[in-house]
Amino acid sequence: MMRRFCLVLALVLGAWACAAAEGWDDIYAARLNAQATWLEAKLALRTAEVAYDQYMKPYLPIVSIATSTSTALGIDGGGFTGGALIPSVTLANLFGADLSFKAPLTAVSTGGIDLGNPSLSLTRKLFVETEADRLDAEAGVLTARAAIRNSENAVRIALATDILNAMYYQRLLEANRGNLGAFEKMRKAAQDKTLLRALDRRLLEARKSMLIASNALADVDDDVKKNADSLYEDVLRLQTEWTNSVEAEAPTSSLTVHALELSLKAAERRAGFSILPYLPNPSLTASLAYDMDTNAIEWGLSFSIAFDAIDKGQHALSALKRREYPGIFRIKLKDAKSSLVDSIRKTNEKLASLELDRKIQELNIADAEDEMNIMEKLYSGGFTSEENLVITRIDLSIEKLLAQKIDYDILIQRLNLANYYNVDE
Repeated sequence: MMRRFCLVLALVLGAWACAAAEGWDDIYAARLNAQATWLEAKLALRTAEVAYDQYMKPYLPIVSIATSTSTALGIDGGGFTGGALIPSVTLANLFGADLSFKAPLTAVSTGGIDLGNPSLSLTRKLFVETEADRLDAEAGVLTARAAIRNSENAVRIALATDILNAMYYQRLLEANRGNLGAFEKMRKAAQDKTLLRALDRRLLEARKSMLIASNALADVDDDVKKNADSLYEDVLRLQTEWTNSVEAEAPTSSLTVHALELSLKAAERRAGFSILPYLPNPSLTASLAYDMDTNAIEWGLSFSIAFDAIDKGQHALSALKRREYPGIFRIKLKDAKSSLVDSIRKTNEKLASLELDRKIQELNIADAEDEMNIMEKLYSGGFTSEENLVITRIDLSIEKLLAQKIDYDILIQRLNLANYYNVDE
């Protein structure tokens, strides 16, 4: 009975541990949602998309309801005293104009509601820069997407780095604990002064390595350390998906570069009309109204203007910005392209250096394995001590751990490189 109870308890605890274990998706999502920059970037993207839709989807109406500008809705002890609601449907930014339909609903004192004269109006500024505004809106969308991607990539690389560090430093700490015990045991039995000094050096190196590992692990979150093995499997599973694009030709553009190209086009369009700030920009409205009492259609044209004759230099400043911004965006665009090329080059250089380190380490491991084989034969023949054999085996394990660290560093650099390739235009 006790054995059956223990078995059931073990199964329950195992199932609970599996359910409680956090995988890559859980921790990655939690870290993203704890990033203010990512959350702000998502809001910025939504804002930019709404602004862009004003130009790309003018057929989507804006429906508004307002009281009359002359008479507000009123009510007293006797009921309604008058007023009007004016529902309207507007198609905004329709080729630089706003098309609006209005149908007033008038409240009368008897408590009823009368339908007022419906009207249709088309309003636009005399001078419009719809294309430049559209380009800026599109650039805003791409800039926000780039910010989201940068935040996601930063969190992905930071989490992958933490996982690989947890794996490496946990193994390093465990290995050096065993090494430390072996060295202390050998030192107690050692008599030769040269061997004693060598063992003291090994003891100090092991303690230092343990200190480095402990300090590194202190910087890793507990949810990563306690799930390091399963998270490491997730990284190995996902790395191909993350890095499969790096084998392609190096990119020459990015979301940021594309956004700057659009901003430059918008600035160049505005620069071509740099006199606009000095000009009055009147609004023109053409309207049609249906008189329900006479069954007649009335039309009209209206003209309104507002212009600051004395503006304390605001017009001059606006004109200066129109002239200067094309040059500013050309510099920004050039810098962004150079930064992209330099970042890819520097990452590839780090990868090339690490690949050489890996090949060197493979030779070091081969040498250590040869030395261990020789030492085992010497020990079997009685020509060397057990201490020398143990030290040789420890040296081989250290070389293999170093090779593992190089592999982890290569993976992180490949993730860095993939950021420049995985561009979602």
